[in-house]
Amino acid sequence: MFDRRTILHGVAAVAVALGLGAGAAIAQDYPSKPVTLVIPYPPGGPTDLLGRMVADRLSQKWGQPVVVENKPGASGSIGADFVARAEPDGYTLVLGNNASHGAYELLNPSTVPYKTLENFEPISLIGLAPVIMIVGNHVPANNIKEFIDYAKANPGKVSFGSAAVGSSPHFAGEMLNIAAGIDMIHAPFNGTAPAIQALLSGAIDTYSGGVSSVMPHVQAGKAKAMGAIASERLSGAPDVPTMREQGIDIAYDSWYGLLAPAGVPADILDKINADTNAVLDGDENKAALVKLGFERKLGTRQEFRSMLEAEIAGTAELIKEAGIEVQ
Repeated sequence: MFDRRTILHGVAAVAVALGLGAGAAIAQDYPSKPVTLVIPYPPGGPTDLLGRMVADRLSQKWGQPVVVENKPGASGSIGADFVARAEPDGYTLVLGNNASHGAYELLNPSTVPYKTLENFEPISLIGLAPVIMIVGNHVPANNIKEFIDYAKANPGKVSFGSAAVGSSPHFAGEMLNIAAGIDMIHAPFNGTAPAIQALLSGAIDTYSGGVSSVMPHVQAGKAKAMGAIASERLSGAPDVPTMREQGIDIAYDSWYGLLAPAGVPADILDKINADTNAVLDGDENKAALVKLGFERKLGTRQEFRSMLEAEIAGTAELIKEAGIEVQ
């Protein structure tokens, strides 16, 4: 049975064979109508704020509205699946991340409705949201070495919180367990805010979150920073050393980027990539991203795809090594 995408691919192939240059003509006119950007998370969160920033700048460049639609639920998979099933014409995009395009499908292999590398076209990486590990003031540790010593002295009694199973705080905690040889207990919450509240109240011992989420509590003296679980020091918290600087070889940079349904013509994808890079260039945009808790990271479509391939493979290995399962 032929489906719509099969027919579209066939038409495109004929156009190329005849030398019609249909893709270039389509890309030159793109966009000729409003573009929908799906945010697979609730309004007001970091992904939503980033998406609205990108939508605003692309709207100005294109002279066409980029309409943000929030479709939250199931770790971002509801919104992602909506886009995977959309017309592959470049007019429906999604702002995805590690959870919606990687962790969810790996943790739910029997029920996942899509596969990122098969059902999506990676367009443009926008930024990374590295996490900083903090501990409550009730924890007798002022640096990561003291924390590890404390955790080793109390196996199975130290807890780390996360925003959800499969979230970057969850994976960061599991990575520390493996790298440091400790046995922290995972305590998943429904979002960042309740996890941090649990830490401040002493219900859990540690949490790893973005700069904008955790550093205000450190600066207010309500928590202590142990280190950035990142490949390099963060622009938003330059005084916090990385774990690697302190002898713990872990880094987990949660990514955020634009993706389209599989089958969108390459020329359109290239145009969206080039225009996204252009509207996010410059020191002012870099500072705006840092304020939202992101480190700007742009590049080509192929660089984004290569990063996704490596990221998904690495996450699958971590899930297996840590024995993570969805309850």
